[in-house]
Amino acid sequence: MVILLALLSVTILSGKAQSNLVFYHIHDQFNSSDYNPAFLTSQHNFTFSIFPLSGMNVGYNNQIVVNRMLKNILLGDTIENVLNDKLDKFVEGGSFYQRFESSLLHLGYNSEFGSFNFRIKEVEQIMSVVEGSFYEFIRNPEFLTPVINQPHSFPANAAYYREYSLGYAKEIIRNKLTVGFRAKLYFGKISAIADVQGELVNDGDLSTLITSGSMYLSAPVKLVQEDGFITGAIQPENFSPVNFMLNSKNVGTGIDLGFNYKINHRLAVSASAVDLFGKISWKNNLNTLTYNGSVDVSGYVTSPDGIVTKNPGISSDDIENISDLFKIDHIDTISSYISSLPTTFYAGLKYQLNPKLAIGVVDRYISIKGMNHNSFSLTAGYIVNKKLSISSGYSIIGNSYFNVPFGILYKWDLGQCYVGTDNFFSLLLPSISDFSGITFGTCFYLFSRKSKYKKQLEYLPFFKEKKPRSATKKGLIFNSYPDS
Repeated sequence: MVILLALLSVTILSGKAQSNLVFYHIHDQFNSSDYNPAFLTSQHNFTFSIFPLSGMNVGYNNQIVVNRMLKNILLGDTIENVLNDKLDKFVEGGSFYQRFESSLLHLGYNSEFGSFNFRIKEVEQIMSVVEGSFYEFIRNPEFLTPVINQPHSFPANAAYYREYSLGYAKEIIRNKLTVGFRAKLYFGKISAIADVQGELVNDGDLSTLITSGSMYLSAPVKLVQEDGFITGAIQPENFSPVNFMLNSKNVGTGIDLGFNYKINHRLAVSASAVDLFGKISWKNNLNTLTYNGSVDVSGYVTSPDGIVTKNPGISSDDIENISDLFKIDHIDTISSYISSLPTTFYAGLKYQLNPKLAIGVVDRYISIKGMNHNSFSLTAGYIVNKKLSISSGYSIIGNSYFNVPFGILYKWDLGQCYVGTDNFFSLLLPSISDFSGITFGTCFYLFSRKSKYKKQLEYLPFFKEKKPRSATKKGLIFNSYPDS
């Protein structure tokens, strides 16, 4: 767990951009089927890539808070101190979203029967929502109207799993309609699902913040509880890193569906659903944490209509030991539970202005109970030459409104590579950038033959000049033109 956290933390801390949308309309990027399986028809005949070149993507919001929190944890600070110091900053953001993807193997093949793709990928994702009057009451001294006896949920969903998938796409109507799907098999490694509520209750002159609910946990650790807090985790004696990485006891399934329809030679529309019906059944290393925390807060009065207001002069310093809200009553062992993966919906529209320039819009909606959020991107793609394509524009990612995407795709005879960001300003102005991350990848075209001809000359459209063949003999280099 510590090694995994350190590796992911280093990756996150080094990333200053993210790309989940900037490459959506560049269909010949070899990982474009991550957005829509119908884009597989644009892949090369034989495509191959392997870790660490096959593609990596990390993105997260609240980047300043997350960076400082991870640094403090790695430097030895306690979770309690970190929570006390950073809770108010998380509340300001309203939600937290972090996703890490790493492709281990990528195999693509095009044939007359359709386009096929086999992929193995590691995925780690954390989502949580921290918003509402309960949080405002904790952090903001000027907030005067939290309603008593009204529960506020603060859901969280974290999962780390491996994905094996097989994708297929086929052009149904020539030069018009392409459809695709991807069947997925998941093997879970770590899971944490929080179903916890907070509430402000009042009894005469005494007001109390309380929490209740449970967190379901699947991880190869034994938790250490002291005075109601998790103070550490012990690695089981029979723990094996190999068995952990190849764990096949937590199995799940899901599918991707998508289409791409060309309305005319300039306008195309596409849509997809990723991780549709995605679920994992967790049956290994299971625990349930039951929360029962409370914090007394004095200096508050209740009006006749049931509204709690703060007395003059009361500040947030009067609310001490806020971490007591997250005290754990007990830890139980359970037999199994099922977690749903977030389903991501994409909808895009692309307009080709000329052979080199296209503009496009795409909307992404991530759906999961209590933590839905939406993103939007407007991009322009420009083909600089046969090898280089660039994309840039403007993006709204969840609650982050200051994002300028930028992506580069470079192709050569035997492969391609890409690197991109949905927020270039996280590199230049990190202090005002909420979203951060990075994406990149490289693939190779197998069984490709080098071209025998030189670059086509525009004033000789029906003539191709062959490249000269070079040879050495007795230390001398000469050129021969067999067809001349």
